[in-house]
Amino acid sequence: MQAFVIDSLLTTLFPLMPFMENLTLSPALPLSRRALASLTNRDGGSNLRILSGVCYVAALSSAISVEEDPLVELLQTCHQLEHLEVIGNDMEPADMEPDSPEAVEIPAVNVRLVLPRLHTLTLLSMPSSSLMHALLNAALPHLRALYLTPYDDVPYPRALSTHFLDIHGNSLSTLSLFTPKSWPTHFHPSPRNLCHTCPNLRHLSLETPLPALVPPDPADSGHVLPLQIISVPRPNHDFWRTLETLLPSSPSLNVIRMRDVRWLRRGLNHHAQEAGVQGEMRVWRQRLAKRGICLLDGDWKDTA
Repeated sequence: MQAFVIDSLLTTLFPLMPFMENLTLSPALPLSRRALASLTNRDGGSNLRILSGVCYVAALSSAISVEEDPLVELLQTCHQLEHLEVIGNDMEPADMEPDSPEAVEIPAVNVRLVLPRLHTLTLLSMPSSSLMHALLNAALPHLRALYLTPYDDVPYPRALSTHFLDIHGNSLSTLSLFTPKSWPTHFHPSPRNLCHTCPNLRHLSLETPLPALVPPDPADSGHVLPLQIISVPRPNHDFWRTLETLLPSSPSLNVIRMRDVRWLRRGLNHHAQEAGVQGEMRVWRQRLAKRGICLLDGDWKDTA
């Protein structure tokens, strides 16, 4: 009932805000079709520059045409949009029947989104949707940062994340692969060819399970990567070998960040600081320092 009341209030409120530039919603509160229609049809739709926290449920997706997706209709009016964040709700691909038509049907793309100012895009927990199909075919000339949940083990068109990187990866300078934590959390692998599909990355943040990235071919004259920062959840012995294969083609790499780990505060005994993940981080820090690379924790600190 409370969600219905909030949705009704927003439906009434949106037409009264033609000059709104920033709309931040709660991912826990999916908007109804009537609320999205109210936001779409209001005056001043082109003024919206930031749209974040949008909860996307499977009911919004259309297997027939992307034009029937209410969020696609909204984006057709947002020509000045610079930042878009959409988070899927209960859209785990494992829940789909592999042989069902819904799992493989590709909606018709009869409209082409043009978002010339969009530089930051977040699509989390969304294996496939009519919105993603529309964005696959969209003109995104200034897209630089992408935050995406990987589904490399789920074939196209049941999952579109890998295909999305194939199409839009070349323009990216920041790529963060991330799986929102829920219970139970299903981690899917990431593509191994990120160095090839996203050759201009400066910051690459990887998710568990860490991929054995394929480095550029040394015979390729443009094989040098501009990578400066690589973020991983925590130290991983297998990924150290992957990192060693990347170093020759990544001369600008100067930071490795442990995204989910924090240095223990000073004052704790020596054994606590040398045990478990903390001990592994100290070993990594020593190894990386010899190569001129700094190891940082999740707070971007090199020490407690």
